Amino acid sequence: MEKNFFAVFSLFCLLFACKTETRCRYKPEPIFAADLPHIVQYNFEKQGNMSLESLVLDTRVLLEIEQKVCNETRQDFRFTVQGDFSSFPDSMWLKEAVRQLVFLSTFSPKQAPLKAWADALEQERVGMRLGEERAIQPGVAVSVDRIISPEKSTLILVLAQAQ
Repeated sequence: MEKNFFAVFSLFCLLFACKTETRCRYKPEPIFAADLPHIVQYNFEKQGNMSLESLVLDTRVLLEIEQKVCNETRQDFRFTVQGDFSSFPDSMWLKEAVRQLVFLSTFSPKQAPLKAWADALEQERVGMRLGEERAIQPGVAVSVDRIISPEKSTLILVLAQAQ
């Protein structure tokens, strides 16, 4: 009897109730566009609720933005430059994250909201540590980290927001 119940339950689960497909309220959209100032090269790829946006800026920075958007949003900004920046203090990386957001916010009105993220990060910057996630308001968090090698260095800025 127990085996029959399990078989019927499994069949019911497979046919009707146990689908784990998540219905997302939001889909990733490009933050930038190829025709904006300072963008030398541009690409945007989307697959489901994830996207990768790549920009080469006229400042010789490669910016890659990975977005995961569904019922909450996570954007990983990776700013990569050539050179060894291993001698720079952690505080420089936090300042640079703010500076990059301010710069990006000037490209067009669509990017202007990045200035609010820069302001929020600036308010928290003094008490932050690299790699540490910091809540900057209820449901909103930010973190800054870096990857350093002798050839290139990457500043990683994560913006996360529950919807």
